[in-house]
Parts: sequence; C-alpha cells; structure tokens
Amino acid sequence: MPTSKVIKASLQHNKELATLFHQMAACYRYLGPEERFRAIAYETASRTLSNMQEPVDVLADDFKKLDELKGVGESIAQKIIEYLKTGRISTFGKLQKKVPFPLLELMEIEGFGPATVKLLHEKIGINSKDELIEAINNGKLKGIKGIAEKKLENMCRALKLESTKTRIPLKEAEQTANELLKIIENIPGVKRITVAGSLRRKKETIGDIDILLIAENHLRKKIINKIISLPQVENIIAAGQTKASVQLKIKHIQVDIRIVTEDEYGAALLYLTGSKEHNIQLRLIAKKKGWKINEYGVFNVKTGKKIGGRTEEEIYNLFGLNYIPPEKRLGKDEIEKAQKQLSLKK
Repeated sequence: MPTSKVIKASLQHNKELATLFHQMAACYRYLGPEERFRAIAYETASRTLSNMQEPVDVLADDFKKLDELKGVGESIAQKIIEYLKTGRISTFGKLQKKVPFPLLELMEIEGFGPATVKLLHEKIGINSKDELIEAINNGKLKGIKGIAEKKLENMCRALKLESTKTRIPLKEAEQTANELLKIIENIPGVKRITVAGSLRRKKETIGDIDILLIAENHLRKKIINKIISLPQVENIIAAGQTKASVQLKIKHIQVDIRIVTEDEYGAALLYLTGSKEHNIQLRLIAKKKGWKINEYGVFNVKTGKKIGGRTEEEIYNLFGLNYIPPEKRLGKDEIEKAQKQLSLKK
C-alpha cells in the first residue's frame, strides 16, 4: 500500500477519537458544573485530534509525547492508548449509562443546553429526540416549570414541528436554494455542499430548505457563525456546533444547515433527504442484517464497527440494492424494484 494511503487510513483514528471525546464532553456538560473542567478538557482534546496532520497511531507507544499534546493530559493519553489497542474507551461506556445519551445530540442546537436537556429527562422522563417530539405533539411540555411558551415555540422551530409553515413552489425553492448555495460554498473551509430534504426529492411544494455540507471539525463553528451572519438571514432559530436553522428574508423561508465529515456525508445525505418512510424501510433491512443505519453511517450492532457511510451509492450497494434516485424514495415499492433490478443484472 502506498505511504499516502497508509497515512489516510491511520488518520481515521484521529477522527474517531475526536468524535468520541466530543461526545464525552457532552456527557460531562450534562452531568453539571462540577464536571465543567472535564468537559472543557475533552472538548480541547477533540479539537487537537481533529487538527492533527500526523496519525495519532504513531504516538501510541510514546506516552510522554501524547501527554505533551494540547489538551491531552495523563488521563486522556491513557484513553487514547486504550482505544488504539482495544477499539473502545471503557469510561465512555460508563458515561453513556449515567446520562440519557441519545438525547444529548440536542445540545448541538441553541436552546437545548445541559440544563434544558436535564429538565426534559428528569422531570418528564424523555430519553431521546423522538420521545421529545412525541411529548411536544401530545402537549406534555405545556405548563412545565422552566419551559415557557417562547422556549417551547423555539424548540418546535428547531425540531421542524411548526404546522403553520408556509410552503412554496418547487421552482421558487430551487432558485432560493441555488443562490444560497453559491454564497455558502465560498465560505472558507466548505469542501462540498448540496441540498437535501423534500427539495432534493423534487416535491411540488417545499416547507423548508435542507442544506448539507462537508467541513473539518475545527472549522464547523466558524462556518455556522458565517452562515447565520449572512445578510439574507432575517432570524436565527437555532445555532450549534454542527447545525443551524435560520429564517430568510425572502418569504420567511426556513433553512436548516447540517455540517458533517466526508465519512458521514453519504449517510447524512440519505437520512436528510428522506422520505421518512423510505428511511424506515432501510432501517428494517439493516436490523435483519444485524446492522443499524443513521445519519452518521451504517454500523455492525454487535461490534459497533462502521461499515459504510461515505456515499449513498456505497450504502445502497451494501444493502444489496441498485441506487434509488431521490425523487423515487417514497417508501412504497422502490426498494423491492431495486432488488429485482439487481437480480436481473446477475
């Protein structure tokens, strides 16, 4: 294998550890002020690993050099070595049991800080984003101390639950999206950008515009800040490290932005494009194979190993399917047809 490919493969551990430490930081933020310094330490270590040009693997046997990395003290250095040797971090597993881990993704969105997430979990018993959406739809959050009407309204906007959202014709939405894409793609650090959601599926009318882009971890927040500061933006609904929702001045259209890495791009694009029914069918196929699929990739449930996610084509091939164009992802018989087409080729 050429040296460049070896380095590229090894850098994967930098990305994986950066993600794990970012998630551990979220766990510590949730646990409260007494864990503040641990949260900061793991977030700093996450950024350091994201920015490293050298594979962390080469330092696996040099504890002193690991300890000298910015934000990487003795404890975190030990966890890096543990991960490189075993593929896991035992402390992370323990943390996941202490917090409502599936719910912590909300902390990437402005308005869902640790205090709010803790309130949702401890007072209402919410353990995931889906449970939160169900609770909002059933009116369970109304009248809860700490969740004022304005806060609930902002939650609904961030979670795309507004039923009064104005829909616009496809052509108008495409024109607006294309103009916005041309502006965003010129922001430093943006490697690739595309539309997702119902706009990509070519629905006759569009409720909001979904935009997906690729950027390195350490540049995500800067890019989000640039986007929410654009003169085209009328109102900021939510803004986090990797996501943002804004309302444009043009017809008050809502735009939802998501930033991912190259390894997550295909999975995120598939997930955000939908339809919901199509994604459910793919999840059922994955379950039968002992896998799980989400916006971050396709994973082996038993081992936790990631087995796909860079492109949509890669994921469909992994599932034994021909590529299904976005406009045909209706959640009807398109998967069955794709399976038959592949059988005929064989």
